[in-house]
Amino acid sequence: MPRIKLATWYGDRKPGDEIDVDSVMLKALRRDGLIASVVEVPAAQPEQAPAPQQEEPARPDPVVETGRKRR
Repeated sequence: MPRIKLATWYGDRKPGDEIDVDSVMLKALRRDGLIASVVEVPAAQPEQAPAPQQEEPARPDPVVETGRKRR
């Protein structure tokens, strides 16, 4: 679980406080500009690493013309 240092107030937490967050919260707080720095990021463990998924490449939907023009 990453540990961050806050740049601004977050709820009842003052700037400079260090809190543990999950990856989703880390992304949201970084997007909002509330993180001063990431203090600690644990190394990814093999059992927690997502397994690569093999998917078919996305195929574009066929274009169907109706004879009418869009305005």
